[in-house]
Amino acid sequence: MNGWQRFGLLILGCVITALLFPDFEAPGWSFLLFMILGGTAAILVLSVISNMFAIYRFETLNKLITLIIIGVIAYILLWYFPLTNYKAPIYQIQAGRNPTQNDIKRGLKRLTFNFDFVHRNVHRDENYSNQELKKNKPKDAKAPAGKPRHTTNENIPIGLDE
Repeated sequence: MNGWQRFGLLILGCVITALLFPDFEAPGWSFLLFMILGGTAAILVLSVISNMFAIYRFETLNKLITLIIIGVIAYILLWYFPLTNYKAPIYQIQAGRNPTQNDIKRGLKRLTFNFDFVHRNVHRDENYSNQELKKNKPKDAKAPAGKPRHTTNENIPIGLDE
């Protein structure tokens, strides 16, 4: 496997961890970001070393290095990924709380974006940014010219009686 395929495995491992264990907050996102950055750096270094010593020619050694990389990624994600209860995912698995379908659904909701490009446009009333004023205005919103707005004496403030 080359470096791009190993990078894909790193991304896949991070996404699977975020899907299966969705009970994380901002430290979890930071951990995943630094995991991707650190893993990318390690994969780049291993690729350079592999090319320097022509390890890519030996298929079994190349597969062994890839297997070790997958093991290290899985170990780091399972033992150090911060969840909201301050326990790593491996402790939940050891306690018998395996990820359920509900966890996967919540994980999918966390990883998807809710952009409604098809149904939101400027011509719909549900659009919040370019919403027109309501067409059914109250009838006494604006008094016609020449007629007083208040017709009874009880609406006139005190001191202005004649």
